[in-house]
Amino acid sequence: GGGRTPPNELVYGELSLPVLATILDAVGVQEGDVFLDIGSGDGALVLGASLLYAQSNCRDCKNVIKKAVGVEIVPGLVDRSKRHAQTLDGLLDEMAIASSEAADGVITELRNHQSEVEFLLGDIHSAGSDERMSSLLADTTLAVCFATTWSAGNAKKDHAEESKQTKGTATQRSPTSGTSLRGRKLPKLSRALSKLGQGARVVIIDGKLNESDGFDWQGDLRITCPDTAPYSVASLYHKR
Repeated sequence: GGGRTPPNELVYGELSLPVLATILDAVGVQEGDVFLDIGSGDGALVLGASLLYAQSNCRDCKNVIKKAVGVEIVPGLVDRSKRHAQTLDGLLDEMAIASSEAADGVITELRNHQSEVEFLLGDIHSAGSDERMSSLLADTTLAVCFATTWSAGNAKKDHAEESKQTKGTATQRSPTSGTSLRGRKLPKLSRALSKLGQGARVVIIDGKLNESDGFDWQGDLRITCPDTAPYSVASLYHKR
């Protein structure tokens, strides 16, 4: 990549596009949504989200997702995401040309109806001090985070912060709770995401946010991910 990898060992995992579609259908996409993938990796989900609700044969239809954004801490992955976006642009242009030249005259509108796409290099945890991240969250109406991708180092930091918050109370923890784990609380991420606007929907895969940060839990959805066999849990929250 074009920069230094963060100091913690990264644990990589990813969602497939069909799983993302299942999650978004369960959440309920609304017209004008700004979608954010937190820890967007190589950008596949952001690009997929930009086209999931694009109408291919309806010239006047609007894409309900207005903008799809990815934020990623690894510079090389951000660069790769932007290259993938350029490749997709070229493919969509070719499809539009081929369709317009077809005998039936059907024009593919995917190119015109794709959501605006943006990839940003940054750490969402810095939203409290980074105006760029804070502004990004304020504009977001629908966010997805695959918490399994958080590094082991961040998990330990979250565990330490949670221990401070629960000091003096009786708690029981699994021996593996310092690593990525379904249902693991993420106080550092939760506090950062408190910058989201009222009414924003957030889906956390294999992690939990704190109600004290303004989040109301709406329910869980069991999903299949090859990196977290036999399954992962997507938890839906609304921001108060």
